[in-house]
Amino acid sequence: MKHWKKITKMELTTTQKNHIQDQYDALKQTDKEFEEIYEMIVDHCVDEYIVDLSDDEDGDLYEEFSNEVWDFLENIK
Repeated sequence: MKHWKKITKMELTTTQKNHIQDQYDALKQTDKEFEEIYEMIVDHCVDEYIVDLSDDEDGDLYEEFSNEVWDFLENIK
């Protein structure tokens, strides 16, 4: 019998979305490219504990969070 690992999809909270939206609105006024803005926002969220990645042992949560931020930014740009 195979044992399957339960996969749960990380979703941004309303608070996280609002924070990301505010940052994006401020940064899009600069001469920075979309990719640079995205990287700055992800780094800021991790550095300021907007997202808790303390249990991320292998980088999967960081990657999933980064993908969620990218998708969210793509939808609001």
